[in-house]
Amino acid sequence: MKSKKLSYIFALAASAMMLAACGNPAPAESSEEPVKTSDTEPTPSVDTSEEPIETSSTLEDVEITMSVDYEGGHATHMKFYSDNTKKVGIPYTDPEGNVYEDGDFKPAWAELQSKLNFTINDITPNDKLANNYTTHKTANWRADGKLINIAQGNASDIIKDGTGANGQFVDIAKYLDQMPNFKAFLEANPVVEKTIANSEGQIFYTPYFDGFEDVERMLMMRHDWVEKLLDGATAPATLDTDLALKGTYYTGYMPATLDTKIKVAKENSATSELVEINKKYTTSIVAKFNAIGTLNGQTAVQALRDWIDATYGGAYGEKRSDLFLSQKAAYDIDELVMLFRCVTLNSRFLLGDLYETNGSQMIVPLFPRQARNDRVADFWRFMAFFGVRGTESRNGFYYVGEDGKLKDVRGAAEVVPALKHMHEMYQEGLILQDFDDKSKGTGNDGEFRNQMVKEQRGFATYDYNQTSTILQDSMKDFAGTFASVLPAVTKQGDSYIHYTESWRSVKPNSWFITKETENDPKVLARCIKLFDYLYSEEGNQIMSYGPSAYIAKKSDGVTLDTIEYMGRQVPKLSDATLAQIKSLTSGNYTNYYRYYVGATYPVGYIKEQGMEYQTVSAKAKPALNLYENAIANGTVTHVNHRMDNTNHILDIVPATLPFTDAENTALAGTEYTKLGELFNLANGKTIVWTDIVKTGFGTYKDYDFSEANYLTTVNETLKLNSYLTYANDAYGRFKA
Repeated sequence: MKSKKLSYIFALAASAMMLAACGNPAPAESSEEPVKTSDTEPTPSVDTSEEPIETSSTLEDVEITMSVDYEGGHATHMKFYSDNTKKVGIPYTDPEGNVYEDGDFKPAWAELQSKLNFTINDITPNDKLANNYTTHKTANWRADGKLINIAQGNASDIIKDGTGANGQFVDIAKYLDQMPNFKAFLEANPVVEKTIANSEGQIFYTPYFDGFEDVERMLMMRHDWVEKLLDGATAPATLDTDLALKGTYYTGYMPATLDTKIKVAKENSATSELVEINKKYTTSIVAKFNAIGTLNGQTAVQALRDWIDATYGGAYGEKRSDLFLSQKAAYDIDELVMLFRCVTLNSRFLLGDLYETNGSQMIVPLFPRQARNDRVADFWRFMAFFGVRGTESRNGFYYVGEDGKLKDVRGAAEVVPALKHMHEMYQEGLILQDFDDKSKGTGNDGEFRNQMVKEQRGFATYDYNQTSTILQDSMKDFAGTFASVLPAVTKQGDSYIHYTESWRSVKPNSWFITKETENDPKVLARCIKLFDYLYSEEGNQIMSYGPSAYIAKKSDGVTLDTIEYMGRQVPKLSDATLAQIKSLTSGNYTNYYRYYVGATYPVGYIKEQGMEYQTVSAKAKPALNLYENAIANGTVTHVNHRMDNTNHILDIVPATLPFTDAENTALAGTEYTKLGELFNLANGKTIVWTDIVKTGFGTYKDYDFSEANYLTTVNETLKLNSYLTYANDAYGRFKA
């Protein structure tokens, strides 16, 4: 498959027409100013044929009462607060010398108010974001006697509570003619419109995207360690011989014999010709490893080097690391696990003096970001390397089967061997031990990623690229390279391919306008304008990159400078901005933008990845470029937003489904309570997969999760089968 990145659309028919004609190509950038609408009462689009034009000078200042933040707590509010727990420095001076004091709106929110001439009455509570919706709502959405106009919530909750005669939120679909930018985006991306609409076609929120039409999470590993072990004519002479695994439990996932061809890129470029590498063996790599008389660092590495030479017919030459690290990558999960063994068994060789500094602790091959249940979920996403689908779902555990119907990975047959093999890896010590115990990591939430990368005893993690790879930049003595690799090849249909479902799409949370706001036409008009503005080029710049103070300028000192990203021009962050990201938040761009700029919030807009790209670790950027090239040249197959795929492994699951009121009531009933309790990815909750990986199949919370009865328990006892019936009825309406 060959596809190009589809980025956000800025309201022009040319972009929409191009997308409609070509399916997936990147849109042209627009320089045309979007049409502006009047500040009078918005008229439902079905009843109007004209759009009065206004200018910012004619807008009457109005007050909008809002409850908006990122994750709760003053550090991610729209204003600066001196009493926050994140220790955001106040006063704050932006890259152009503007000073912000305690109580001031952060730059992005100050700019939005200035551009659209409105005043924010900020009543955001100082606690978790979800409570803005679940705890702080009242019958009329009031706080301190003030009508709340805009707040945030979970998308499925917004749809549920917006639907029906007593719906609490404004149906934005009625006002699309007053929203030229957002309307153009929906017309260009009909699958998104279907995703956010209810069963009656109503829309109660503008969607939030943490990037759009781009890869999201990926496997990252220490490239230098792979090269050190595998490259060169002969293996290093000083490999470790006295370290041992906890046992050799891993039984292998791949077939015992194989003769297939893997499509790879001839060169590392976006337009590279695809060629085939023959992958052929008659005895599995796991069987060969387990037959080694004395398994140690030296014998393991030699076995892997010999395997690569023989299985791929010398295609990699002395650069055997290319099997894992290049666009010619063709590794499978068994080869990756054997690499994990090689790395662990050579902990002293790879770490050098750090081995003693770390208390002679062996390298951990695979680790999650945190002990939190929602971060441990990255392990379940890793199960994709065992051919499991649905663990990267945009909606619960759903995925689209080859028959075009929704499936649920919790009850899929392929999840059983994947869990078995993950448990075997855990037994060998190839997965971080006690990964769900926060007392084992640093920080209140058991932060493992910082610990593993900075102590240089972690080999690989499955997570976001930027926030993971920048950890190496904060260490002066980090001599290696921690960077991404292509996904392992898995069998999809009749072929082994690089395949990922980790694709940026509609996120499951955003903001909405309360129904009572319709009683004040001027305020409603400005709320509608604000929602639409963030889908304009200028509005997106403010929320993605920040106001102009954060953007580099051309030689005239005024015109914003740009860089090329994925074939188009995007705002270039100034050197002063990049320096602040490094000094204030140790390179973490999300913390910087949310704590200091007030941008990249989960509100209705598309967070532009051109900004994130500029802040990726310099060491990791070549590998990220390689991954993006692989997407462009078709080396990596991924889900997409098309509605007409004949190969349904390409179908992306919508973030919400158009359930009816009756279906919502049934799904919220006690019949499915235990299913939700035993399989919950939320922070503070639990998922039975953790127990299975750590201790093996068995009985958990009075349910039989033995290997033989796992599927029966999930599909029949916990009633997943009937749950899926409701889901497929709703999905049928979505596809109609």
